[in-house]
Amino acid sequence: MPDYSNSDHLFLGFDLSTQQLKIIVTNEHLDPLQTYNVEFDSQFKDKYGVHKGVITGDEGDIVSPVAMWLDAIDYLFTQMKNDGFPFKKVVGISGSGQQHGSVYWSQEANNLLKHLNPDSNLSEQLKKAFSWEMSPNWQDHSTLPEAKAFHDAVGKESLAKITGSRAHLRFTGLQIRKFITRSHGKEYESTSRISLVSSFVTSILLGQISELEQSDACGMNLYDINKSGYSDELLAVAAGVHTNIDGIARDDPKYQKSIDTLKEKLGPIQPITYKSSGSISNYFVEKYGFSKDCNIYSFTGDNLATILSLPLQPNDCLISLGTSTTVLLITENYQPSSQYHLFKHPTMPKHYMGMICYSNGALAREKARDEINKKHHVDDHKSWDKFDEILDNSNEFNGKLGIYFPIGEIVPQAPAQTIRAVLNKKSDDEYEVVSCDLDSNSFDIDDDALAIVESQTLSCRLRAGPMLSKSGYIKDDPKAKDNADASSKVNELYQQVTKRFGKLYTDGKEQNVNTLTARPNKCYYAGGASNNLSIIHKMGQIFGPINGNYKVEIPNACALGGAYKASWSYECEQKNEFIGYDEYIKKLFDTDTELGGFKVDDRWLEYFDGVGMLAKMEEKLLKTE
Repeated sequence: MPDYSNSDHLFLGFDLSTQQLKIIVTNEHLDPLQTYNVEFDSQFKDKYGVHKGVITGDEGDIVSPVAMWLDAIDYLFTQMKNDGFPFKKVVGISGSGQQHGSVYWSQEANNLLKHLNPDSNLSEQLKKAFSWEMSPNWQDHSTLPEAKAFHDAVGKESLAKITGSRAHLRFTGLQIRKFITRSHGKEYESTSRISLVSSFVTSILLGQISELEQSDACGMNLYDINKSGYSDELLAVAAGVHTNIDGIARDDPKYQKSIDTLKEKLGPIQPITYKSSGSISNYFVEKYGFSKDCNIYSFTGDNLATILSLPLQPNDCLISLGTSTTVLLITENYQPSSQYHLFKHPTMPKHYMGMICYSNGALAREKARDEINKKHHVDDHKSWDKFDEILDNSNEFNGKLGIYFPIGEIVPQAPAQTIRAVLNKKSDDEYEVVSCDLDSNSFDIDDDALAIVESQTLSCRLRAGPMLSKSGYIKDDPKAKDNADASSKVNELYQQVTKRFGKLYTDGKEQNVNTLTARPNKCYYAGGASNNLSIIHKMGQIFGPINGNYKVEIPNACALGGAYKASWSYECEQKNEFIGYDEYIKKLFDTDTELGGFKVDDRWLEYFDGVGMLAKMEEKLLKTE
């Protein structure tokens, strides 16, 4: 048990994920003091029949029992109470929930929430609070007909322009359409409100149904980000009354009534704010000893909370190198695409969180590693030594790249395939990209080590460019602001690459001088492969962030981000002013020591040909679905 005597104020950060509920405790200095967690399988499997936190159906349905989450809240607070935790010192709570999941409240819900008895637990008292006892999980893939309906209604790119994302099977709008039109029409009729998982937890702690939080609401395919309000056309799709899809005329009374009904059930969307949603419910005050003045601040989505756990500033990128590869970045630039996501930033108005999710990450790299080890007769097949040696000995871009998709890829949307290619110089002004077979004179198995890391990183660089395009190499680089030679060099390289390759397109959109010359401010690397210094050093050379590369470990990122959000909100309320979140968090870190800053030779300029080559490979050689 930590010593809480030196802490005047405590903050709790929640992380309600698929397989567990975690609560982290921090103080006014944002020191993480204690972590509590409960795994759903170990504690509730017999009661709820879950496996890895979910129940899987026969047709792609993957859901979680809402009552299990209620039990988890009581379970952890009881554990904390038994530990003698000083609940009275908690002044703020925030956190995150798995994104896109929805919770369906009954007509009795608000009354039940307001009259909870501390002598009984949450799940027993709230049995009748839900019109459906389940919540669709982000892994649910039962909504293919609904995805088609959303795309047919407005178009894939148009949907991304409106909502920040194309239709994804897990997104809330699709799940609601399925709920209304295919699976639970009767239950929908008796639904009073629909929460996201984030606003569901906020509601439980408040003792009343909470508004949706704006940044998490961007993950529904229903919210018009530019207009800061629901899109009536997309609500019509979700409600099953769209004119083109469902054949309901706009002058039919059912059309507008269905839209208005769904809008009412979703409720208002709370703009980004530091202000509390209210004080904690009496249930938690009387049962566990919280102060009645403890404030509940709006919860957000899990990916959104992750970016709150680090001192990320505008144009910073967080690259998570796990089984899949995920790029999170902060930008003022709303440049949507069907190939990535844009959400409102949860604490920085006028900013967005961009997210690029790749299916292929570690799996592809490990496959290349295994083949290299096999060739060199390495006894330990899982050793990275030979792979890393090849990377470390590489200098300039050698004109060899590949498309390495052992499984189907999300970005770009394509089936499993492997394509290797080389860059042939036809003249100073014209290059061509030529596919080649392995073990030809042009491409050896050893070349895969460098080619896979370069290809994966260049894909990230190409797709991050439009989101970062207001930064620019010259504008934000303090070393280059007054350096005419640097400006001339970048423009020369841009002109050169377009002469050699012609117009460059990524995901059907033309790249321009701004998107191709945008650089991140800082790059942070997390996840399994971030422990491989050879890989992240090479990535750092290609990304070329202006102000450095950092290796980070954030094991409790979502919960920690929630605690930090609560602390920041509380500080803003005390001063009655909006404190810039990036500035607030930045004070807590010495990035060079605490966050593992590392130096690399900046080869950003040298990879212009690589950028052009990969764009042409995707355009000419990629087999798409």
